[in-house]
Amino acid sequence: MNMNVSYELFDGCYGEVTGRCKAGAYLTLDNGQEAFAYKFASLLRGTKVLCTVLKMSTDEKRMLVSIDSVGGYSSAVA
Repeated sequence: MNMNVSYELFDGCYGEVTGRCKAGAYLTLDNGQEAFAYKFASLLRGTKVLCTVLKMSTDEKRMLVSIDSVGGYSSAVA
């Protein structure tokens, strides 16, 4: 992972689903940042996605992203 890359509003990025809840999916982006995407609770942990940054992170909340495309699944168990 490249920790030097910092995403801005409306940037496209890759991520991986690390968890989920009834509201959506938790992601780790390709630069190591944590993010959340509403309405994607059906995605399994380990799913690779392409997403767009909708809202920057704050001290209390993760970055909000929209998932644009599902790239595939890893062998992780949900």
